[in-house]
Parts: sequence; structure tokens; C-alpha cells
Amino acid sequence: MKLIVTEKPSVAKDIAGVLNIKQSRDGYIQGEEYIITWCVGHLIQLSYPEEYDSRYKAWNINDLPIFPKQFKYSVNESTKKQYEIVKSLMNRDDVDELICATDAGREGQLIFGYVYVNAGCTKPVKRLWISSMTDEAIAEGFNNLKDNKEYFPLYQSARARSEADWLVGINATRLFTVKYNRMLTIGRVQTPTLSLIVARQKEIDNFVSQPFYEVAADCEMFTATWFNKKVTRIDDLEKAEAIAERCRGKEGTITKLNTKRATTERPLLYDLTELQRDGNKRYGYSAEQTLDAAQNLYEKYKLATYPRTDSRYLTKDMKPKLAVLLQNIKDGWKDSEDAKYCVDKIIKQKINADKRVIDDSKVTDHHAIIVTPNIRNVYNIKLPEREANILRLIVARFIAVLDRKQEYDQTDIELNIDKEKFKARGKKIVIPGWKEVEDIMLGKVKEESEDGEININLMEGDKITPKEIKVLTKKTSPPKPYTEATLLTAMETAGKQIEDEKLREEMKSIGLGTPATRAGIIEKLISVGYIKRNKKNLIPTQNGIQLIEIVHDKLKKPDLTGEWESELGKIAKKESSSKDFIVDIKKYVAEIINEGKISSTKNVSFEQTGKKSKREIIGTCPRCGREIFESKKSFFCAGYRNFPSCRFSLWKEDKLLSERGVTLTKEIAASLLKNKQAEVTIKINEKEQNITIGMKDNGYKTEYVFAEKG
Repeated sequence: MKLIVTEKPSVAKDIAGVLNIKQSRDGYIQGEEYIITWCVGHLIQLSYPEEYDSRYKAWNINDLPIFPKQFKYSVNESTKKQYEIVKSLMNRDDVDELICATDAGREGQLIFGYVYVNAGCTKPVKRLWISSMTDEAIAEGFNNLKDNKEYFPLYQSARARSEADWLVGINATRLFTVKYNRMLTIGRVQTPTLSLIVARQKEIDNFVSQPFYEVAADCEMFTATWFNKKVTRIDDLEKAEAIAERCRGKEGTITKLNTKRATTERPLLYDLTELQRDGNKRYGYSAEQTLDAAQNLYEKYKLATYPRTDSRYLTKDMKPKLAVLLQNIKDGWKDSEDAKYCVDKIIKQKINADKRVIDDSKVTDHHAIIVTPNIRNVYNIKLPEREANILRLIVARFIAVLDRKQEYDQTDIELNIDKEKFKARGKKIVIPGWKEVEDIMLGKVKEESEDGEININLMEGDKITPKEIKVLTKKTSPPKPYTEATLLTAMETAGKQIEDEKLREEMKSIGLGTPATRAGIIEKLISVGYIKRNKKNLIPTQNGIQLIEIVHDKLKKPDLTGEWESELGKIAKKESSSKDFIVDIKKYVAEIINEGKISSTKNVSFEQTGKKSKREIIGTCPRCGREIFESKKSFFCAGYRNFPSCRFSLWKEDKLLSERGVTLTKEIAASLLKNKQAEVTIKINEKEQNITIGMKDNGYKTEYVFAEKG
């Protein structure tokens, strides 16, 4: 019997359908040859400090840095039942082989690896590695299973990432939380990302706009701008007025006229980050919304390939499939004249599958995001608006990259008026190429600096008298706040301003986070109150600005975090050691902690967040020292949904308390939290009885003890 382990129940169901596994059980599905189960995300996580030593329950700066000799693992309490099911199946006597079918990426490898190791399983493992969830792709994947040992370096990379985040997050968060007596969340990637946003806001706040002037000659069919040594800007108004006055009403001579053929290269296919950028630019979607839509298109609707990829290329073996996919698009959008025209255009002129599309050397775990053959059935599927829009982006990009470059004639004119030089540039599209596909499928977006056509027959030496010469008053503009699109670019290049697409590709290995994690980092910064959305812009809050003021410079350096990401990539390729990486992380953390201990506390003021101020605080958490709040079913720690997570809670309907006739009230809970005991009156055989309830918490489990009074 073979056990297949997936990441989600929905994926298990899809695979079960392909392999004819039909008998549903509690937490798994069984067939004659296969059993299939699922992990429901991370079933196993790195243990919190208090699980190494009870003294770490209290946050003490003198206990830092905390460096476990060997990392421990804990079962995620919220999915403990499913873990026990998976563990039991892994160790079942009739199971002789496992198949890892979690998401084909770094985190998927970690999810399976942590469960496999903690379950004490030693059985052989095969790996299902697919980029599409269509029935054909699943069947093909099972016919070509890999040895999971091939992916051990990827698991080592994922584990190193997890341990590094623990070391930095736990130590830095405790250091600054204790030092400033407020819960402050620090992260290996999130803090440098916040630093980028804060730095940009400071540039905007400190910017002083300066006026400048340009002199424009309106020649009716084109407008020429005065220049000197390529510079059109004039800082002095009197000088600009003098130039304009000298040239008004005078005849000018065309001294230079040059027309040359130029091209605009096709874009690359989508990786996740580029798709998220366009989702934000075109539709205003957050990075997380685009990722969710792309994941649904992959997993639920099976219309697009695996989204969490950092590659923008395809492999050679996919080249013969391109024509079929184009036809599938045409069939799927059979009622769309736009799609039909664009596909027919490519097929008639020849599919342009050159090195810009096909390059095996630039495909790692997964190829670029494209459509699947299932796109032929899209007309039968009613997609939600967001999924439909993201699919349209993927389809338009897939068709466009197989088209020709755009070609245009660029005309440059120089005009001399009374020894003053003016210049103009025009652009006439000759071959629309890929831009036509994009404009038809998505709608034309006018670029800010787009040059118009110059439709006039001129020659060098021709004379022109401008209709009007005027002085234009302009002013310098501050840097723009980050949008999710521009922040994703900054994260991809570790804060370096790189617009060129090819250069950005080369910078990918030193970016902040990965395509799969960047959306989560942005959402985390919002959830902890360090940044906020203002329409499309991302703005730092006062708390976010204050945090960057107090943290060590090394904690906010994007380039350093980018170097770590590069090292993690090398570990996955067997080019670097995970042990050496963790040693470097420990040195870094030790330096941060030591500097933090001796440095003086800066005078900063953090704002109280709205939610906390409105909630009544019931007491203090015995594990982490944060506030305890009340919900319908329990009294829970403020760290329940925050990093570092704290799962402490007192359930109102506790079995042991109920057996004694006690319902946990707010007053009893407050007393237990403050005094570790509470006096309660209960009824036994219609007689009232006073008892004392004592509470003991060992860092991961809460117990009650009872004593009768009198």
C-alpha cells in the first residue's frame, strides 16, 4: 500500500479522482493500491522558547540570545487531530512507501519533511512534482515520480529559512518588546521591507518642491522644447522669459532631422511577482488577492499552472505544446473576437518561441505561469471577477510573448531659432507587434512619456515659424509612495531601483523574501499596524516609523537580507551549507542582542492601536506577559494571532470545571490570572459548598486543582 500525503483536502480529492481512490475515512481516503491524506498546512512547527526551558515563559532581556542546541518541534494544536491521523498512516504496517504530494516548492517540502521526521517514519519516499493540477498533469506526474532524496537540499534550504526566521524573530522581538515595554514585532524580512516604506515616506516628507521652467515652441504639427546640452530645465524665470521673447515671431530652421527604425521588445512571461505587479496596476488588487486568485486558477479551476514560481521562462520540451495551447485559448474564448483575432495573428505569422520564451537554464523548480490545456473549457466555467481578470492577464501575456517585437519609426527634430535650439521627438508605429495583443486583450494604457506622431513632410534646411512660443511653469515632484506594485519591485531587487526587466531577473537571487512569501509579508505589516493602505498607496504608520527609529541598522538592511535569500538558494542547489548559514545567522543575532543590551533606550512614543484600547483586559498571560482578552468561548492571549504566537487560553466550558459545576466567568478568570487561584461557590446535592480552584500552567498545558474550604 502506498500513502500519498498532500497539503490540502481539495488537492487530495483531485488526486483521488484521477487514481480512483474512493473510500472516505476520517482524515483520509482509501483505495486498493493507495491511501491519500492531507496536512492542512503546517502540522508541525518549531517549538517556542518556553518549551525548551520554563524560565523563558517570562520575557527577560538577560536570557537573550536564545540559541537552542538542537531545534525542537511541536504539533500545531489547532490541527493536532489531523497530525495524529497522518502519523498513524505513515507508520501503518501495510504502508510500504510514501508519496510526497505537497505543493511543489520550498514550503511544501518543509511541510512534508517536518511531519515525516517527527512521525519517526523511515519508509522510502517518492516525490510528485507537477506544475498543473489538470487530470492529465496529475496522471503524467504519477507516471514520472521522483526519488524524494533529490529534493533533500530543498528541504534543507526550507528548514534553514525556518530556523533563521525563528532565531531573528524570537530574539529581536523579545529584545525590543522588553526594552520598550510594548509588543514589537521584528522579522528577518518584514523589518527591512518596512524600512523601505519608512525611508520612502521620509523622502516625501522632507521634499521641498522647486519651480523650474521650459520654453515650448508650438509648431502646430509638433511641439519643440528649448534645450542646452540635452537639458530642457531652466531654473531662472527671467532667463526663460528672455529666451521666449527673443524667439517669438521669428523664423526657425530645421538643422537636424533623423528618422530611425526602433523596437520595443516583448515582455517576459509571468512569474508570481510580475503577475502581482500587473494585478495591482491594472485592477488595484493587493499582492495577496492576486496570489489567491492565481492559486484558485491553478488548484480549483485548473486553468493556469503553478503560481508560486520565480521563473519567467519555459523549457524546450514545452515548445511543441505552444500551438496547441493557442488553439485551446481560441476554443475556450470562442465567443470572443478579440482572442480569436490575437491567436490567429500569431499562428499565421509564426510562433516566436525564441530564447526570450524558451530557456532551460532559467527554469528552476517551476516554469513561468501560463494557461493549461483546460483553458479550452473556460466558456463552461463561471469565474469570479477577480479570477477572470487575473486569467485574462495570463492569457494576454502568453499570446503577446509569442508575437513579434513592436517596430516604430522614431523621428528626432532640431530647430534653430535665433541661435536658440529646440528639439522634438515623434513616434510612428509601423508594426504593432505584441503591443497590439496587449491593447486588444486588456485595453490600451497611455504611458506618461509617450511620444505622439509627427505627421508632416520636412527636410533639413526647411523653414518654420512657430505659431506660439510660451514659458511653461513646472515644479519638481516628490518621490511617489510605494504601491504594492512598486514595493514588490523594490523587494525583488532588495531596494535597488532597477527598471530594466532583464537586470531585475539577474537580481532575483538577492531579493527580500520569495515570490511565494512577499504577499504575506505585506499583509503581516498591515495586520500588526506598521503600515496601512491609502487607496493604492502603502503608507507607514507612526508605530512603523518609530520601530524603524529604534531597531539596529542591521535589522533593517535590505541588501543583507537579500544576501541571505541568495544563500538559501545556494543551499537548495547544493552550493552552500545550511550549517554555515545558521552559524552566520547566530553571529548576526548575537551582535544585535549585545548592542541592544548596552545601548540606551531611545525616547519614542508608540500609539495604542484601536482594537486593544476598546477591549477590556482580563489579566496578564502567564506564558508571555501579554494581555488576556475575552471571546465568546474563552479568555485568550493577545499573542494568539500575532508573532511570536502564544496559544494560552482558558476555555469557558472546560470539562474538568464542568464536572465540578463551575462555569468560568470573567471574575473567576481574572482571579486565576492574578492570584493563580479563585474562590468559588458551587452546589453539591442542593447544598452550597465553597471551593478553591488553583491554576497551574507549564508553558504548553493548563491544569486545575481543587480544594474544599472549611
